[in-house]
Amino acid sequence: MKVLFIVFKALLGGHVLSAFTTAKEMRKYGIEPVFSGANGAMTEEIRKEMPFEEINIPIYQGTKQTYFTIRSFSTVNKIRQIITKHKIDLIHAFDARSYMHAYPAGLLESTPVICTLCGGVDPYYNLPLASKLIVFSEEQKHKMVSKFKWPVHNVDVIRTRLDLSEIKHPDSLFSDEEAEEFGFVSDLQKIMMISSFDGTKIKSIHKVIDAVEILYNKGYKFQLVLIGGKGQLFDEVNNRCASINKAFGKNFIVLTGRLQKAFRLLQQADIVIGVGRSAFEGMAYGCPTLIVGENGFAGTVQPDEIEGIAWYNFSGRNQKIPLPANKLSNQIERLFKDSAYAKEIGTFSKAYISSQIDVVNGSGKIFERYQIMIKQKTIISKGFCWFSFTKCLLPIFMDQAVHILKKSIRNESTD
Repeated sequence: MKVLFIVFKALLGGHVLSAFTTAKEMRKYGIEPVFSGANGAMTEEIRKEMPFEEINIPIYQGTKQTYFTIRSFSTVNKIRQIITKHKIDLIHAFDARSYMHAYPAGLLESTPVICTLCGGVDPYYNLPLASKLIVFSEEQKHKMVSKFKWPVHNVDVIRTRLDLSEIKHPDSLFSDEEAEEFGFVSDLQKIMMISSFDGTKIKSIHKVIDAVEILYNKGYKFQLVLIGGKGQLFDEVNNRCASINKAFGKNFIVLTGRLQKAFRLLQQADIVIGVGRSAFEGMAYGCPTLIVGENGFAGTVQPDEIEGIAWYNFSGRNQKIPLPANKLSNQIERLFKDSAYAKEIGTFSKAYISSQIDVVNGSGKIFERYQIMIKQKTIISKGFCWFSFTKCLLPIFMDQAVHILKKSIRNESTD
């Protein structure tokens, strides 16, 4: 069986890594993976493992983010060409926008399409119906069932997407020499956080900096290592951290910039602060792991909190109201003072990852969904599928029209 894995862009991000990890793992079931998306930081890494076909999925209509535009029809045609070229049996899209483009291509080529929604608050619009939809959390399943009225049995929660074998591989060892090059101080404890520096994550990053600044003022000496990022928001954080380092006369906060295989640095972490995949990577190394979202500290990965944290895909959205920074600093302080507690929750985290997130343990479930899609591709009639797709396009195009109209009125009022 040949499966086409699609993302809207091969970025260095969680959902792309999840798609890539899944694509590699499915080989053990006889799957021949082909990968597709716009070129990005992960393109060459993917090409080393499997064929990569470039497609450009438009995500803007003018200045408005959207799921489908007039330009999308050429993308659909390109996906059809890839299906024919590689004799694709099934398409697995790893985000809502990719699914909206793969779905009509699959209909035209009689190729079933399955989607994995990889966290976040997506989708903003309903998606065309399929026999199976995979989600990473109960939060997303609840949204698809309650808001978009998907049948419960069509939406499956499968959390697994982390390649533990790569994380534990000797080639992934992070040496003391590398640590020194990054400016790590060997006798200081380290709190580490991997994150993109975009609008969805910047609040959580500043919440973490607020908390560690409280601890520095209390006299604690440790390093905060912020891994990832570039652009204006990264520069703003860098300037803030430089001021803190200057105030305390120490290189307490280190920003590494964007890195391939950033998880390797977590081998030297005493505490990991994360969201989603970055939390999982810390947990895989047995680090005590704290979840921080837009509203601040959202919980510790430990037995009495794991259910609520996992329901929201380790995103921090379980914390509904803003919390002061001292809530996070108090928990960090507890971990610094109580090494037995830190070791206990680190051990729990590692075991949870092995059983719930390791891609090895979920790949069989994904393969079962592939088989269901192949067997049931004629169960839902093509006519109904086209109706479902068209129905999903209507609010997208209506929003675009309203956006264009509002923009036109604003432009006229300023003339």
